Amino acid sequence: MLPSIDLRLKNMVKAVQDVIAPAIREDEKLAQEQARLLVGQIAMLRYQWKDAVRYEAGSFRLIRGLAETLVAQVDESQAQVLQQALDATDGVDELDIDALNAAICTLGNAIDKVILGDDGQKPLSAGARAAIIAYGEKDALRSRVWFQGNGIDPDREALPPLAEVI
Repeated sequence: MLPSIDLRLKNMVKAVQDVIAPAIREDEKLAQEQARLLVGQIAMLRYQWKDAVRYEAGSFRLIRGLAETLVAQVDESQAQVLQQALDATDGVDELDIDALNAAICTLGNAIDKVILGDDGQKPLSAGARAAIIAYGEKDALRSRVWFQGNGIDPDREALPPLAEVI
């Protein structure tokens, strides 16, 4: 029987804390810091891994929604860039994390092109700006909840449960 992912991650933390970190010389401050960061990252992975695909699927749907909204808010050449990205990401397998990440990048790159315009010379409409801000607010909240395990968000106790933002 193979050990569970949770157990494997727990054992990684134990190995770093009990074997690797104590073996780092006291004058190796950077190595000590990196060991602590590694433990923290693994601890967050233990919290996140079971929801990772659902979180990325939610990220995909959110950014796709922004692209769909922007199509009607920008000029024809910009709408064409967005529509190409939407067409390229249509029907993405929401159970395939690699496909989701690729689709998010495709949509994000198209949206970046629209936002940047022709060297910043093409102003966005008020509707486009409002859609981008609304997206940013939702995405920021999702990110804060997703990374609350790092313990640095001053309002982490007020954050909604992960299930509400996925």
